[in-house]
Amino acid sequence: MHHRANALSPVPSNSLFIRERDFGGEAVALDAAPSAVRVELLGGARTIAVTVVPAEVELATASLTGASRAAALRDLDAALGAPDTALLLYVALQRARIWRRAAVVSAEPSLAPLQLPPLAHGGLRAAPLDATMHRLFLACDEAGRALLAGRFVAEAAACLSRHAEAFAGNAWCRAVHAGRLAREQYVAALANTHQYVRYTPRLLARAISVCDDEPLRDHFTRHFRGEQKHDRLIEADLRYLEADVEFVLRAMAPWGPTLTFMSVQESMVAFHGDLTGFLAAPFVAEGLAARVGPLVLDDLADNVRRWGYREPARATRFLVSHVREDGGDDGHWNATLAVLARLLRDDTTQQRFLAVLHLAADAFTASYDAYADYLTLFTPPLLADP
Repeated sequence: MHHRANALSPVPSNSLFIRERDFGGEAVALDAAPSAVRVELLGGARTIAVTVVPAEVELATASLTGASRAAALRDLDAALGAPDTALLLYVALQRARIWRRAAVVSAEPSLAPLQLPPLAHGGLRAAPLDATMHRLFLACDEAGRALLAGRFVAEAAACLSRHAEAFAGNAWCRAVHAGRLAREQYVAALANTHQYVRYTPRLLARAISVCDDEPLRDHFTRHFRGEQKHDRLIEADLRYLEADVEFVLRAMAPWGPTLTFMSVQESMVAFHGDLTGFLAAPFVAEGLAARVGPLVLDDLADNVRRWGYREPARATRFLVSHVREDGGDDGHWNATLAVLARLLRDDTTQQRFLAVLHLAADAFTASYDAYADYLTLFTPPLLADP
């Protein structure tokens, strides 16, 4: 069944305030682990609210096949057809989108504004999350959409924050912290990184050449200037570690997970011409460097010393430079945030950006898992090993 996009009442233009709390009354950050959250909208005729919860922990939906990929809505406290209901529900489902849920489900007739078709299960109704959120966004008036768009960068940052937790626990980082990273596993990371870092200025140059948006073109130009010869830092690190630099430069093919990350950004700029989507790759790489990099550098230096190299700083120039340049209030990542705040202004653009973000982050994490897992043959034994 097709639904009219304007089936919901528009959001009023008056000032509204959003509050998101757990059932103890404490504020819940957007990047918090999935749990029941009460979302309140204040400032209209009265406070209205709804609860969003992971479907697998909700009694009415826990037994559903695929519950772990859905979010449930319940306890809607709003008059049926209230003009700001669409905004409230969109805000609640933003949290479900951060949880990477693909469907929304509810047992409550009061949630009829969502236009959820019935499921053949216990009076439940459900729909794909993307189409539902799109209809809700269109049901808001200009002021409501502006309020929602003002949350898009925070939503993207929350998605990346959850990816950073996963990245910090990848096989490569675990080996670093345990003092069991092999030289070959670190060389693999540097060598594969070189495969795409050497192309970054060229991709940025292409973006500059096709960009008609002057502020965005200026951002790419500044980034282009800051990315010059970073591949040379990797080469210097590799030479200090006595790796085969000529192989890396002339003959090496990137490993599959690395090639996936490369393909994401290359396709965005070279095939699709989607410069907002193109920003997702540096958003991921720089964001993870800024968040996770400082946590591994000291332990990485200890691993380098264990391999017999007395000057770890000579083996970590590339990583150290990116932790420094990508992090901080004036780092590359925060500069990208400022640009995205202007570009992410509608639901379709946001959904596409988040899809590219997740694709890039999954590939980036998988690549570091591969640098360790593909080469476990070189992992040093524990002292207790025979």
